[in-house]
Amino acid sequence: MKIKKFMILMKKMKISQHRPFLLSIFGGIFVWFFLFLLFPAKIVNNFSNEAFLYIIASYVALVLGYFIFPKNKKKEISSITISKGFIYSIIVLTLISFLLRYIDLFLYRKVSFTNTVWQNRALLSETNSNFLFIIASVCKQLYFIPIIFIFKNKIKDKKLLLYSLLLFLLPFIEGYIRGSRNGFFMPMALLFIIFIYFNRIRFQKKDLILILTTCSILFIIATSIIINREASKTDNNYTSLTTSFFLNDFLKPNPQIFKTIHSIENQTLKKMFVSGFQFNQYYVHGVFEFDNLVKYYQKEAFNPQYGKYTFFVINRFTNKYGLSKTNLEKIQLLNPRKITFITFFGGLYLDFGWLGIIIMILYGSFQRFLVNKTLLQENKYLPLLIFLLFCNFFMLTFNFIKNTGTYILIVCFAVIFSVSLWKKLILKKK
Repeated sequence: MKIKKFMILMKKMKISQHRPFLLSIFGGIFVWFFLFLLFPAKIVNNFSNEAFLYIIASYVALVLGYFIFPKNKKKEISSITISKGFIYSIIVLTLISFLLRYIDLFLYRKVSFTNTVWQNRALLSETNSNFLFIIASVCKQLYFIPIIFIFKNKIKDKKLLLYSLLLFLLPFIEGYIRGSRNGFFMPMALLFIIFIYFNRIRFQKKDLILILTTCSILFIIATSIIINREASKTDNNYTSLTTSFFLNDFLKPNPQIFKTIHSIENQTLKKMFVSGFQFNQYYVHGVFEFDNLVKYYQKEAFNPQYGKYTFFVINRFTNKYGLSKTNLEKIQLLNPRKITFITFFGGLYLDFGWLGIIIMILYGSFQRFLVNKTLLQENKYLPLLIFLLFCNFFMLTFNFIKNTGTYILIVCFAVIFSVSLWKKLILKKK
């Protein structure tokens, strides 16, 4: 009886329309705590009150901003159907963009599958792309959009569905060249979020088998990448990835876990354990790196960057064409630990300090604005909404808005603009 009353209450509150947003927040927090409790490690330093309050206040501000934004006043639906032709045009543009990207990498920058990861990374950092290749780097982030429109419009076209799914494999090549697991993790995690959003995964037996199989394959690939990348830096016990690993500074693993890993004689099994250990530590350590960041700026002079840190790639572009003179090296060094993940909140803190709480209210309101638009069947806003929900889920681990995520934001806004322009042209003809 109580359950029935609860369901009636939820229906009255229309909670279903807010479910994706709430799931992206609280689901992400749950997964982080689950992996943290699973990870056999102890916190080295006491967590600062300021860092703790900043994270809590940011989450509260995000949710508050979402729910204080006014709901839709108009009831009429004003939309335009995303046609199959439009979806095909996105697929073709994505393929051309990836082709240009790999021409840039393999022919101009001279990266190669026969090079070491570090050689390829050096080549990528030293060579500047021309304008066409920069545009291709941005446009290739369209790869996740066709599947969204297919699901939303319930298009029954197996070929189109297959082409759209295959696009998610294209980033794998660059991920392998760079020795970056993110090139595999991000497309698959984004695809998983899309499937969840459209209720395409019901967690039945066949769905679970498919998920486990996919995760196993990705885990094997990730293991191969990290072991090959670090091969020149480590020994047979992979101490550079275990006992001497730089992420142990703030989250120190139980020594017994290292003894267990080092005692394994089967090298394949040992690699798997090392990879699993590393993934778990990578996923949860950002919170403690953020704590270190806050403590660092309690002692050092702090100057908010007002977006320059998070949207670093935009500054790099404007610098290249003489539109700005931002000291990019200085911005990169704002993180005292340089290359470690500092969560979504690290970038927010570096850009705005405690003013970031106000930004989070606005960020939550903007997401509610997108939800309102999608409820009116304004499908052009869906890719941007789903990407931001994806970013919400991983706030305690990564800042997916930074770097590649900035390109994704650009293409999402480009899609909104393109569909709006198309709609105006159609209305003019009528």
